[in-house]
Amino acid sequence: MLFLVSLVLKTFRWLFPKGKHRNRAVLLAVIATIVPLSQLFVIRIFSQMIIDGQGESLNKTILNFVLFFGLFAVSHLATYWQKTYRVKVFNDALSSRPGWRSKMTESWDWALTFETNNLLHTLTQVLVLAGFFIYVSWQAGLVNFVLILVTMQIIKVMFVKQQITQDGFTLAQKKNEPVSAGTKVSARIKSAELGTLVANGVFVISLGVLLAFSYLGSIAPADAVMLFLGFRMQNNNIGQISGSLMRFARAKAQRDAPNKYRNLKLDEDEEELG
Repeated sequence: MLFLVSLVLKTFRWLFPKGKHRNRAVLLAVIATIVPLSQLFVIRIFSQMIIDGQGESLNKTILNFVLFFGLFAVSHLATYWQKTYRVKVFNDALSSRPGWRSKMTESWDWALTFETNNLLHTLTQVLVLAGFFIYVSWQAGLVNFVLILVTMQIIKVMFVKQQITQDGFTLAQKKNEPVSAGTKVSARIKSAELGTLVANGVFVISLGVLLAFSYLGSIAPADAVMLFLGFRMQNNNIGQISGSLMRFARAKAQRDAPNKYRNLKLDEDEEELG
């Protein structure tokens, strides 16, 4: 997992120059990380209202209603702002970079920027949520964290293989031996969906662990409901990471191709065929 985080941060620093562009991008990532936590808090309040609603005082019930609807509205407004404002942030950062770029290079820059941003905040979300789950229930949280590390290691292996595959596609294109679009798409989607399948399998194990600790009385009912939905949110994030990493591999291979294969020379047979 450290390998993936390091790679994403390195690409992030390259895409967003130090200063206002990077600060704005970091702000977007922070907002994207805070929103899931606020949503879990909303779920916790909602669960508590249902389980203990009749036994609560009127003032506390009113406070819970205000917090529930207030946080619900704020979290969704923040998500809307973050997803729409990021386009301006990306455009300003990419436009500030010196030098001429072809339309194709510019297109891959945008693709790489979107995937880097997605990976940055989803990886951060997974780590922050894992820490939060340990805080809520250290037993279930620690087991969940170990399962995350195992899952991310498997996805990392598939990502490295996908990098090699995508580099091969770009090299074949430079050598005038392009691979069919169907082969390219199939290679990327199979890897992404396999990562999602692994994440789903781990999610089932996490639910089993959660049920076991819940039956043993180690987790309060409201916390158990919150953890269930939190694990589900985490599973979705890991599935998104899997797909985003494979798209990241494609975008990076295409973006690096002009410089990587600039001095590539075809052999005599290839030149005659060209």
